[in-house]
Amino acid sequence: MRSGSIAALDRARDRWDAVLRNTPGMEIDSANAIFAVIDILCSYPNVIAAMEDSARGEDSRAQLAHDIFSGKVREDVVELLMGLTRDHWSENGDLPLALEYLGIHTLLVGAKQSGQLTDVEQELYVILRTLRNERGLRLTLSDTLYEPLQRAELARKVFHEYGTYTKELLARAVVRIERGRTLAQSLTRYLDLAADLDHHIVASVISAVPLTRAQEERLTKILTRTYNTAVAIHVTLNPDVIGGIRIHVGDDVIDGTLASRIAALREKFTN
Repeated sequence: MRSGSIAALDRARDRWDAVLRNTPGMEIDSANAIFAVIDILCSYPNVIAAMEDSARGEDSRAQLAHDIFSGKVREDVVELLMGLTRDHWSENGDLPLALEYLGIHTLLVGAKQSGQLTDVEQELYVILRTLRNERGLRLTLSDTLYEPLQRAELARKVFHEYGTYTKELLARAVVRIERGRTLAQSLTRYLDLAADLDHHIVASVISAVPLTRAQEERLTKILTRTYNTAVAIHVTLNPDVIGGIRIHVGDDVIDGTLASRIAALREKFTN
């Protein structure tokens, strides 16, 4: 999104957060109502275009949203959509992207309010790691030959032991494949949003062997000092690194693995 759409989304989130504070415990219902609106809108691109058309008056755009959805989804979600249509969007398609963000944000707020956000973040990371290792499952959940809701229900069953918020996020990531995002991309995005909401950054650590608790604590302290903010680390085991660790923090990569050193030595001798 460009700056104009980001500003519009920020305003909408501030308004929506006030609604969420006044309706505790309804986050999953609200998120599903938002997703229902998105799914309907994405079937009618001309309606999205009309809602984003700055040549139409803002009241006209808001009335269009009201006429289509009033009585069909929660009224607070209808009002959210009407507020979004009144704003200005920099590029075509930014309005449904904003709605998608707000739906995911709603689930994460619910997890935070119920004290489950840390668990959700950890479970999403484990799911992401599992899908990377289980190619068959990943391909099945991503196969658009199957109906999105069928794949979403399968995802809930496979990871049935996880919390409700985690399963709802996973189900949405599965449906989101229809809109051009891979499952891994959506789950990674949700992890980033969870970290933002909990005011920390995430460090993905790849190691050949499990880290001890003392090693994890020391690494967390080092990264916290380095980035001057709270850091949560997630460790993935990969024997291919041989020894040492590789750390990903956003776009930063800190590679201290033995495999990378061997590769560097090979390149040096080859050249």
